[in-house]
Amino acid sequence: MMEVAVFENFLSYDDLFDIKQLSAEIYCSPEYIKSTNAGWTKAVRGNSFPVICCKIEDEKLLEVIQKRIDETAGEYKIKSASFFYWTEFSYIPWHDDAGHDAAMTIYLSDHDENDGGYFMYKKQEEIIAIPPVMNRAIFQAEGVSHSTTALNSRSPIRKTIQIFLQKK
Repeated sequence: MMEVAVFENFLSYDDLFDIKQLSAEIYCSPEYIKSTNAGWTKAVRGNSFPVICCKIEDEKLLEVIQKRIDETAGEYKIKSASFFYWTEFSYIPWHDDAGHDAAMTIYLSDHDENDGGYFMYKKQEEIIAIPPVMNRAIFQAEGVSHSTTALNSRSPIRKTIQIFLQKK
């Protein structure tokens, strides 16, 4: 498997619709336990504005995601998965996800190219930027150095699923 792979239309239309509804419900509901990036290490938090996080515990949803991972990055299984809600000026500085075999981000919301929130990674001396596009999944493994750019002022909340993976 490559260090970074991009999968378009990662989820089926029906699964994406259901997951987006659940994501919106969780974001607006006091019934779900949420945390922020305040507890992340300084190396991963940087000077980011808050990122709101909610661990995914819905077994059906985890099965749907694992099935797609099996089809695209088959040697990995889900270690943990969370909904992330990115506020304006939130980002993640350069890091390599030490402690995880791989990771995947699935974008759940639409964004204008000027909203920010690009996934960037280093390929030798080159920096490659990938825009956030709804239903795009970005897989990265092997300790690839990566970051995200900050969401710009007045950008809508960016909703993603962040998955950490381990080898089967």
